[in-house]
Amino acid sequence: MITQEVLRLYPPAWVFGRKTIADGVIGGYVIPANSMIVLSPYMTHRHPAFWEQAEVFDPERFAPAQAAGRPHYAYFPFGGGPRICIGNNFALMETQLVLATIAQQYRLRLVPGHLVEPEAFLSLRPRAGLPMTLHRVSI
Repeated sequence: MITQEVLRLYPPAWVFGRKTIADGVIGGYVIPANSMIVLSPYMTHRHPAFWEQAEVFDPERFAPAQAAGRPHYAYFPFGGGPRICIGNNFALMETQLVLATIAQQYRLRLVPGHLVEPEAFLSLRPRAGLPMTLHRVSI
């Protein structure tokens, strides 16, 4: 649930384009076939129609009971449908393994005074990095 919430707030692909295959209507606007549209997981994942207190970090929102009524494409950090990122399952598995391995031995703390700001590039990333200090967990 923690990984899902992190990806909700900071999806790796913050925006991407798609080409429509048929005429359609979105929010009252006619979208002709072969139009390029832009989808933004970053914006959708913060939309108040789908997410209560959208700017708050709350992994519990991915508990099965809370996630059950949410529209399918309210959450799409790796895209969706036939063009979903081919690496999504690997990325999720790798994230869990790395976090579990690190968390067994260390606590990471952001360097005091460092401001974390997102930078929208090809992928979403921290503008000035994430300088951290490692603190070994006593066992």
